[in-house]
This record gives sequence, C-alpha cells and structure tokens, in this order.
Amino acid sequence: MVFALASLLLFSSALSTVWGLPALARRATGTGATINDLLPVPNLDGLKKWTTVVGAQDALPVSDQTLNTDKTSDHEYGPAPDGVQALQAFYRQGSFKPSGPIRGGFGFYAKGPEDVDLTTAKEALFGYSVMFPKDFEPVKGGKLPGLYGGDNEEVARGCSGGRRDTRCFSMRLMWRTNLQGELYTYLPDPANAAFKANAAMCDLPNSHCNPTFGNSLERGAFSFTPGQWTTVSERVKLNTVGQSDGELELFVGGKSVIKVENLAIRDSNEGRIRGMQMETFFGGSDDTWATPKSQTVFFADMSVAILQKL
Repeated sequence: MVFALASLLLFSSALSTVWGLPALARRATGTGATINDLLPVPNLDGLKKWTTVVGAQDALPVSDQTLNTDKTSDHEYGPAPDGVQALQAFYRQGSFKPSGPIRGGFGFYAKGPEDVDLTTAKEALFGYSVMFPKDFEPVKGGKLPGLYGGDNEEVARGCSGGRRDTRCFSMRLMWRTNLQGELYTYLPDPANAAFKANAAMCDLPNSHCNPTFGNSLERGAFSFTPGQWTTVSERVKLNTVGQSDGELELFVGGKSVIKVENLAIRDSNEGRIRGMQMETFFGGSDDTWATPKSQTVFFADMSVAILQKL
C-alpha cells in the first residue's frame, strides 16, 4: 500500500512537471459568467442551444471543433491571465485591418454544432466573454465578433471591409478609444426603398452612419474593463419579408444596453442568419489605427441559442 501510494505521488509529480502546472491549476476554471449571462432570456428550457461556459450543463470545450470553423486564419487556444481556457487573438505590433501589411488578430467564419442550425432561426442569441489585459492600448478601436447572414453563404460573406450588398448583413461589435463599446453593423442601405426604415438607426444617440463602411450604433453605451471579463450577448431577429419588424439588441453582463427595432434586415426568404463572424483586428482602414505594440485579447464562454425558428 505504501509503495502504491508513493508511486501515485511520483506519477502526479511527473505530470505536474511535464505540463508545467500544479494539479490544482489544471482544473477547469471559468470567467465567473453563467449561462444566463450569455443567453439572457427568461427561459432556456426547450431551446436549441450550445455553450462553452465552464460548469454549465452539457458545456462543450472551447475549440475549433465546437465552433465548427471555416476559412480559418491564425488563432490559438490557451490560458488567459487568470487561467481560463480561451481563444486568443494576437495583434502584432503595427497591425491594422486584415489586408494590411502586418497581420494581426484573427478572422474566420463559424457555424457552431450542427444540431443548432442558425440558418433555421428567425431570432437568435450569440454571446461570449472577452478580456482585454490591464495594459491594453486600444488606440482608435477595433472589431470584435458578431453574427452574419445573407441570401446564401457566399453572398453572406460580402458585408464587411467596405463592401455592401442588400442581400447580406453583419452585426459585429467594436471597441473604441478608452475601450468604449458599440454595435457595428452592415445592414442594407436605406437609400433602397425596401430598406428605407433603416435610416432611423442613424438617429440613435451617439450613432454614426457611414455610406461606405459600417454603422456605429450607440457608441459608449457600455465599456470594457481592462483586466476583467466582459460578457456580451447579441440578439438578432430577422424581419418578416416585406415588413420592417427586425430587431438588434446587445446585452452586457445579461443586461440590455442597446436595442434597435423596426429594421429591414432582408427582403427575401432566402435571407438567413448564417453563423458567427469570428473576426477581430485593430482598425480602421489606415495606420492611424495600428497597435503600437504586440497585444493579446482573450475570448471564452461562446454560446448560441435559437429563440424562434423561421
């Protein structure tokens, strides 16, 4: 018995040496967020959903397999400063925009588990937690993940980077100077008669509409706190074709901070939510947005729920 116990202790010690972490530190740790923070609806029972929140029922690992990634670019998984397993975005010094001379951040499309098919959703939620390090320098701002969609997969990937099309849409987030947050959207142009209702979003407080690039909605409605996890959740409700009853809503820590109603997001029944646009970078389209040093931001707790089907 003594020999067996000694052997077990030696084996545990060897594992700690190989992994470079004591046994207790290797236990899964979470951000402190709950599934209700990520998917803030009164009742999740019976909904098609998935989550990577540590400790939640049927939680999945933070991985490419869970996210069901497509067209991946440089990204890694590893511990955040507090030990939480996270998707890491590494922004190289001098990087800005994906097509810039120095690559930074990551950019890929993700569908999530196949049994939660976002193309069947009229209304859906996508949430995650993000941590900017304590010494993060935000410069003028940068993009963060959100939902995207359109009439088909190819067309759906055409609403970003200054490219617009009435057949697609994207709803990402941005951080700005001093880590102020906002919704950053590419929605069909209200100059088109079918989408004229979308002009009203430009009248929201602290909102800035751009005829070429995305629309900045309610800038400063919330802020990210460096060194801490911030939980954000985006709700998208597609409009009934021919009507302007679409909605966007952003929750922070489970509380609504931005809500936009009476939107025309699509003009065809082919217009669907297609998945998650997992994209983050500094910028901005010129080097005044570039990061002055190499920096890393961490993403965890990715979660999705279909609230209403088409």
